[in-house]
Amino acid sequence: MNESNDLHTGTLYGPTESEAAAFHLQQGMKYRRNSIIIGVIGLFLFGIAMGLVAIMMARRAEAAGVKATAGKILGVLDLIGGIIVITIFAINR
Repeated sequence: MNESNDLHTGTLYGPTESEAAAFHLQQGMKYRRNSIIIGVIGLFLFGIAMGLVAIMMARRAEAAGVKATAGKILGVLDLIGGIIVITIFAINR
């Protein structure tokens, strides 16, 4: 009888489906938060590199089922801003 309870609660073979889904959602929310933070930092420092990382984090969040539009937009703005800054420096040399 004890083994059958372990099979239903998931303690014998790992987490249940709902626990796994909650963990997956939690990871997606962390990726979303990190993409926004990295995107904001990228507006001021290392635009192109931070933009790429922000976009990658946003894609991971969306793969986990969490919308990360703000992270994607900030990543694209970082890329565009970085390209503009490099172009301005190249023209002035």
